Amino acid sequence: MEICDIPVGSVQKALDFPFFPAKHLAVIWHNWNLVAPARIAEVLETSEANVIADAEAMGLIRDDSKLEQFASRGYQTVIRTNWHLLDYEQMLKLLSWTADKLAFTLKEDDFLWVKLGCMKPSCGKVVYRELTAEEKARVAEIAQETAEIRKAFPAEIEPHFAFLDNYGKMESLGGGKADGLRLIYSYSAVYGDPFMDEKVDPYPDGLLKDYAAAGINAVWLPGLLYTLIPWVGENLEISKDWEKRLAGVRRIADRCAKYGIRLYLYLNEPRSLPKHIADQTPWGGSVTESDGSTALCPWAPGLLEAFSAGIERLCREVPTLGGFFTITMSENLTHCLARSNEEMSYVCPRCAEHTKADNVAKVLEAIYKGIKAAGSDAKVVAWTWAWKADWAVDVLKQLPKDIMVMCVSETNVETNVLGHKGTILDYSLSKPGPGPDAKVLWKLGRDTGHPCVAKIQVNTSWEMSAVPTVQVPFLVKQHLDALKAEGIKDFMMSWTLGGCPGGNMPLMNMSVEELAERKFGKDAAAMLEIWKIFSDAFAKIPFDVTDQIYKSPQNIGAANLLFKDPTGYQASMVRGFPYDDLKGWCGSYPEEIFEEAFRIVADEWKTGLDKLEKLDDTPALKEQKILAETTWTCLRSTYLQTHFIRLRNAGKISETIPLIREDIELAKMLIRNYLADSRIGFEATNHYFYTINELMEKIIASNYLIKQIG
Repeated sequence: MEICDIPVGSVQKALDFPFFPAKHLAVIWHNWNLVAPARIAEVLETSEANVIADAEAMGLIRDDSKLEQFASRGYQTVIRTNWHLLDYEQMLKLLSWTADKLAFTLKEDDFLWVKLGCMKPSCGKVVYRELTAEEKARVAEIAQETAEIRKAFPAEIEPHFAFLDNYGKMESLGGGKADGLRLIYSYSAVYGDPFMDEKVDPYPDGLLKDYAAAGINAVWLPGLLYTLIPWVGENLEISKDWEKRLAGVRRIADRCAKYGIRLYLYLNEPRSLPKHIADQTPWGGSVTESDGSTALCPWAPGLLEAFSAGIERLCREVPTLGGFFTITMSENLTHCLARSNEEMSYVCPRCAEHTKADNVAKVLEAIYKGIKAAGSDAKVVAWTWAWKADWAVDVLKQLPKDIMVMCVSETNVETNVLGHKGTILDYSLSKPGPGPDAKVLWKLGRDTGHPCVAKIQVNTSWEMSAVPTVQVPFLVKQHLDALKAEGIKDFMMSWTLGGCPGGNMPLMNMSVEELAERKFGKDAAAMLEIWKIFSDAFAKIPFDVTDQIYKSPQNIGAANLLFKDPTGYQASMVRGFPYDDLKGWCGSYPEEIFEEAFRIVADEWKTGLDKLEKLDDTPALKEQKILAETTWTCLRSTYLQTHFIRLRNAGKISETIPLIREDIELAKMLIRNYLADSRIGFEATNHYFYTINELMEKIIASNYLIKQIG
């Protein structure tokens, strides 16, 4: 693959960074302590000495101790922080990657391309140059600001990724043996290609020990079958290094089994192929309009037999594998009817004679047959994502009875925030389920003899993913109790976020009161009062479908830059870029309701935080304070940013200076907590949401903005 083949989307001019007097200084700032100075120098076509001199002139302090971990576990952070600075050619040099690797990462690393907005800003080439006297004076100002910001640093700093060294030390709160499936994702696994690098272990022994103590009996990783078993063809490029990946699956599954934990693979299968490869097979079906991906037709002669044989071979090669869970509609393209015909440049004529239910059932049955042919006890969990109740029953009637039926519990729970009504799609802690869709599908499952699974969020959600756990145990327990009343015993406890041991996990086996007593002892009553305040406040977060949780800045809070003029950029999902896209943040909510809702949630959360601050600094309570204050800064900053944009857009930017100054103080709080707890701002599929330099940059940029406003 060539650089020109990496997707660019609808090109827009990159954002400016006017608070840096030269663009190469922004490149140094964004990459300092993420990438070696020598590599930065190579990108900027200068000497390492020049890079180091400019970094030191801006007040940056060198620490190369985490360069390897950012290369292996934090590369998304590196890509994101350079997205508006470097074009692909310089980006590849910075990463020391091939074009193939970057293209694969953008596509397969949990939809990174979508998170980045499906477009690559045009940056132009950035090279080092000598600074003028005026520019050097501005650099000196930045150094002074940097020194002032450092005064907010905590006395004890926990380095990035330090949480990896804390695995295996979880306080056992009596998790006990689970009565049913307890499936979760690793807190720190690399998502896109998790089986290739033995050094980047997704499930180290310490983490497995903690999960076992918490009653977790199953963990998962994404799988792409033709990269594990060459079932499409022995010598095709798509299966390169399959032996190495297969060995990785076996190694991880075997180690999990030692702790009584089974490894599940998440599948979107049979996965579509690039058209030039699909044309080498007799199985090609519908072709997408957007990128020419070719669906594999389940009615093409021999396709399902070959696919099932691939599953069989995988199960024989990895006898300790626990099972598979599948999304057969939406997500990555699979069979011909997984997407609407309107998205296709070519529509498969074979599938015109069949229904979505037929195709889904055929795919699931093929997986099941492969497992049974191998003599494996692996399970199949059919996730009903994007299934419709009017045809789901036709799928379930065709499936073997021991295939499990999994539903997102909270889908279509109704919401009402300040009189504005909406519904939940997924990822809700604030609005507990179960919702009507899951109840209908579970009933269909029970009526057709299938075990039922609830996919929920226990520790975190995209409503607030900057912390390892959101302190809303009363909401979590309300959801779990309601599911118990539905007869649900099997759970997928998170998507990729929420896998940090502890937090709300013990609620799977105990009451909120028991958890408080075991964790806080004499302070249990006080913590119950505080948790109740937090739970009641969080329940009021605006939520309709997914716009607010995907696009608004609540997940990064005060790290989001403020802009004097509208950028014209649209917010991208999860931890992409919120920009200043207030319309995207609000979704269906009127701006004034969205703003007021976040003001109320933040104010009510602050009431609980103030009570928490009065308690002693035991280790357990100190952790609670860090989590609670981080959450509050994100909630309050979202309100401030919304208010700022509304005033700016109304021509009243001079009135925003008090808001900017308060946001600066929130950024300082976020810095303090970020440096005190290495889990803050980290999520497995997004890596670190921000770096310390980006947090300091927010303050420098905000001070610059205040001067611009005058």
